[in-house]
Amino acid sequence: MKSLIKLVVFSALVGVALGVAIAYVEVRPWAVITLRVSSEPGDTAEGGDEDRAVAEVPETTYNFGKMERGATMSHAFKIRNVGARPLHVEVASTTCKCTVGDLENNQIAPNEETDVVLEWTAKTTAGPFRHGATLSTSDPRNSRVELTVEGDVVESSSIIPSELFFGNVLVGESSEAHVYVLSNIQREIEVSDYKLSDEKLAELLDVQITTVEPDDLPDSEALGGVKVTATYQSGPTIGQFFGWLELDTNLETSPKLNIMVAGSVVGDISVFGPGWIPKQGLLRIGSVGSSEGKQVRLNLAIRGEDAQTTELKVAETDPPELKATLGKRLAISDQLVHVPLLVELPKGTPPIVRTGEPASTDGKIVLNSNNPRASEILLRVHFTVEP
Repeated sequence: MKSLIKLVVFSALVGVALGVAIAYVEVRPWAVITLRVSSEPGDTAEGGDEDRAVAEVPETTYNFGKMERGATMSHAFKIRNVGARPLHVEVASTTCKCTVGDLENNQIAPNEETDVVLEWTAKTTAGPFRHGATLSTSDPRNSRVELTVEGDVVESSSIIPSELFFGNVLVGESSEAHVYVLSNIQREIEVSDYKLSDEKLAELLDVQITTVEPDDLPDSEALGGVKVTATYQSGPTIGQFFGWLELDTNLETSPKLNIMVAGSVVGDISVFGPGWIPKQGLLRIGSVGSSEGKQVRLNLAIRGEDAQTTELKVAETDPPELKATLGKRLAISDQLVHVPLLVELPKGTPPIVRTGEPASTDGKIVLNSNNPRASEILLRVHFTVEP
């Protein structure tokens, strides 16, 4: 009769020291704890095969190859008793937690065999793995049997670089960025459709997707991939642009992939002051008590041949509780003018959270101008008003 031992191996390593343990370290950083047990009474190493149980294990190591992160795989190892007496088998130790299935009195009758199943869930980060279990047997010449499963945990897909980042784009000009979408499990990857999260961004962004031969991909381990090339044509708005490009793919585990799109449009008008982060086009005010309120004074620098004639006005604030007031112009030179901008959360402002994704949306200040190269200036604002 064929019986079954099932070892369910999880990814969290929990060493188990049983009796006198023998630890060893190989090229990769894992440890296996093993335990020798004495044979059953009457079994001696000096006896012939006709006097004892004899364990025969044709295979002790199995390689799963590439394994998707989060997936579960298993393999059955066979143990045969080719001796004359029943073979007693039990788990001495494992490299992590395990549960043992039913085996009739842990005995394998002469000329019978059983399956020992090692099952492992890949909850670790990407990279090589090696796990297993050590069995003790009543065969005095083979009292310890080590079974091992190994392989490599991979993500089914990866994106290199991780985002479509355009950096600073001069107003009225274009810039190009690209990413590679790689398939690490399937050989063929296809993108059937795409869409952008923001309609305005979609009007300014042209996207081209081309298949790339494996030898030309940035990761030599990838089985296939495509190149996503995006061209951003800046409009008249100065400030950061941000959104997501969603791809529909044929990947079973990643049918939809989202790629961040980000950059900043720069021109003759720039912003500086406390809490202002130029690379993000963001004013970070922080946490404000409703009873205290807060003011932040920024400066707008207008440069170029139109500096003296450029006029600004506040077109919009969101939320409306956020106040923005332009101050008196200061001519530094013929081609440089500074204009103060007072940003305020007045006392008594009700509780508000504007900290961007995922908690909320951005706050924003929109300025209009008559500058021919910058008709709109967008300032993102992050803040929290507490009771």
